[in-house]
Amino acid sequence: MAKIIGLLFFSFPILLWSNTLNNDSISSLIPKDFTGQIVIKQHNKFVFRKNFGPKERVFKTPINDSTVFNIGQVSQTMISYFFENLFANGQIQPNDKVKKYITTFPYENIQIQHLLKHQSGLPHLYIKLYHRKVYNNWNLKLSDRGIRFDNEDILNILTKEKPALKFTPGDSTAYSDVNYLTLTSLLEEATHISFPEYATSIFEQKFMFKPILSASNDTVFNKAYGYKIFADSRFQLCENLKTRGLPFDDGTYGNQHIYLSASNLANWGQFIFNKIDVTALKKSPNKEIMGGVKYDKNLNVISKNGAFGGTSSKLIFIPRNNVILAINASVLGSFNSDKALKHLLEYLQKEN
Repeated sequence: MAKIIGLLFFSFPILLWSNTLNNDSISSLIPKDFTGQIVIKQHNKFVFRKNFGPKERVFKTPINDSTVFNIGQVSQTMISYFFENLFANGQIQPNDKVKKYITTFPYENIQIQHLLKHQSGLPHLYIKLYHRKVYNNWNLKLSDRGIRFDNEDILNILTKEKPALKFTPGDSTAYSDVNYLTLTSLLEEATHISFPEYATSIFEQKFMFKPILSASNDTVFNKAYGYKIFADSRFQLCENLKTRGLPFDDGTYGNQHIYLSASNLANWGQFIFNKIDVTALKKSPNKEIMGGVKYDKNLNVISKNGAFGGTSSKLIFIPRNNVILAINASVLGSFNSDKALKHLLEYLQKEN
């Protein structure tokens, strides 16, 4: 018996190490050309945090732990949470009509809950909506068309043009980023506070960090810029829309222009994933909650992705062992390979 106890005593550290996430193993699964940040939390503790490459390609200033990325549509999870607060405080109700707060809104039967659940029937892409209804309007001067448009511009197009809805509100579900732009503007009308002020106040009250919000200007301190890298090592800036071939810039809130480091993205993920009923979500893999959070049955993870310009963000939760993975990337296509991500997730799911 003494020998058995002794064997267990000396074997325990080996068994423990075999079930612990290993930094070298994680690093070996990250593509060599990756540029960005990767952070992993497990049981509320950071177990991996690493930066790769420069935040911009001219002076090649390295990305550091505080470098922030435009998290794109991941921002929709924040807006969803803000509306949870407004409902809980009784300031507004899910079945309130949008027109109650945005009086010029041209659709009588669209409710707040329709926007949150993508059940409004509104057009799919607001950028295409702006391009068709404004830039292609040859009655406008070129100087008027080449502007940085915002939420109000999109609402004005809806009011003036009233594009046909794809379906009767509440009858079906189809993603539309116009929903979250409308929600952001509605929040401002309901609270009489600008969206940046409201978001900042909520984060200052309840979290250990706050996001950077900047829609009127793309110049943000310690921000990573998005790039496309060619086979011959040439690079091309892919910031906002003018660098992507469109003659105007996007200055909206609701779908982007919220900036976080991967560490704070992981902290935000820890908060929202703690609010989720994992069992219920796994039973309904087509269901989206909290601004687009969804269960992926093939990878066995819960996730939300975002992208804007040349940057992208991934927020992933592995229910099996309570692992949160946050990825910020600053090169088009970087870590978008399903194969590369799958290998990393397979490793993370093997370990405890």
